[in-house]
Amino acid sequence: MMFMIMRRRMRDEGGEGGGCYSSETLDYYENLIRSERKKAENFKLPTSAQRYKPNDDGPPTGKGLLNVEYSTPRSEQCKVFLKANEQLGYNLTDFNGPEEIGASPYQINIKEGKRQDSGTAFLKPFLNRPNLKILTKSFVMKIIINKSKEAEGVIFTYKGRKYKAKATKEVIVCEGSINSPQLLMLSGIGPEEHLKQHVKFYLLTSIIKILVDTFLKITGIPVIENLEVGSTLTDHLQFYGLTFSSNLTEPVKSLRQYVKDYLNGQGILTEALTQQCASYVQTKLEKNPTYPDFEIDFYNSNSTSPALLRGLRWKKEVSEAISGVNLASSFSIYLAILDTKSFGTVRLKSSSPFDYPLIDSNCLSDPKGEDILRTYEAVQITLKMIETDAFRKINAKLESKPLKFCSKYKFLTKDYWYCALRYLTGHDNHPASSCKMGPDPKKGYVVDSELRVHGIGKLSVADASVIPIATSAHINAICYMIGEKLADILKARYQ
Repeated sequence: MMFMIMRRRMRDEGGEGGGCYSSETLDYYENLIRSERKKAENFKLPTSAQRYKPNDDGPPTGKGLLNVEYSTPRSEQCKVFLKANEQLGYNLTDFNGPEEIGASPYQINIKEGKRQDSGTAFLKPFLNRPNLKILTKSFVMKIIINKSKEAEGVIFTYKGRKYKAKATKEVIVCEGSINSPQLLMLSGIGPEEHLKQHVKFYLLTSIIKILVDTFLKITGIPVIENLEVGSTLTDHLQFYGLTFSSNLTEPVKSLRQYVKDYLNGQGILTEALTQQCASYVQTKLEKNPTYPDFEIDFYNSNSTSPALLRGLRWKKEVSEAISGVNLASSFSIYLAILDTKSFGTVRLKSSSPFDYPLIDSNCLSDPKGEDILRTYEAVQITLKMIETDAFRKINAKLESKPLKFCSKYKFLTKDYWYCALRYLTGHDNHPASSCKMGPDPKKGYVVDSELRVHGIGKLSVADASVIPIATSAHINAICYMIGEKLADILKARYQ
């Protein structure tokens, strides 16, 4: 839901790679984002009472289908967080403006108190178009690729039966950073060594699986194109280990009032969880004075509720380190690396399309140890922020408990944090770059600057998996931009 555009690092650092990283292509990305904001966005400014920065007119207002609003209502704790950032010397800014470092409430995709996404904004209004057919309860098993190495269509299941769909022009894969590489590899497009090993593994286990394989007619995976599919998975790694108490308690309303607020498109039931505001900062490792390399996310009350902790699927001993506080008066600060240096992989578990892929996130694994050092630096910035007058006025206090697995280190020392970071760091739900875009497949790129799969005709990929380098913000907005880019490409290609 977070709509954030930050593109300076992509333009400045990406240009060194040539091809899709050239200044011309990245300028097209930037221009498309701006024009896309006019085409896709309908920005709604809060009322004067809700306005975060009175002199800020916000992003340009468009007449598009995608609604963008500032996150409201704003909790008192969020206001304290923004004030504390000012006291640390950070500007109050517009995340989608030219100044990328600073603090702000989030801009989110919401309309009349309800979440908006690509389906509700761009598909639902056009379901009756004669040239659009949406098939639910379907599952794509494989891309059909002919001897000329061109995509002809797909094999899919619909309500338990298998079908073939023939493409009149081309096949476009939009399954996301996990499933897009899985589908490509199932179709014979991927790392040759992995696919060959996978076929050998299949043969070794065929006796055990013979009944299932015969039923599903699975026969292994011939290599059609050797590409580094699924080899460069990235995400914004997020540290969840900072929980605080305060003397501010969020007001509690009756159930009837909560329902009334929701029906009027207002109140806490219309929030993006409890995530209202954030700041983008620099650690000591960032050399460019205009680049943020860390996101400090503020979560107000209920951020350590049992329901949210269950979603992290941690061991009990790990969850205990940040739980057990008064939910009405507590808050959490999560820390997300923006310029991630660690890369993971997506690999096939088997040749069955119905098996989940193997995902190795490889968190905090970069050879130089930059990711863990940046996160440690961000922890220190956050603890310094809690010492500002703004947080002292509400008696903010660190409530995170010593992690049992790190008991040999003194609590809050650098050695302790380095240990705790490896237990309490997860993903920010922004997987990307597993089919990354670039000019030379020999250097690990999967699609070219027009999103076409290298070496395969009539096949494109258009989702977060093609993002070539780590972005400096949430990937929601850039995914819309990728869709707009491909739409322009297709119109020009088949005009």
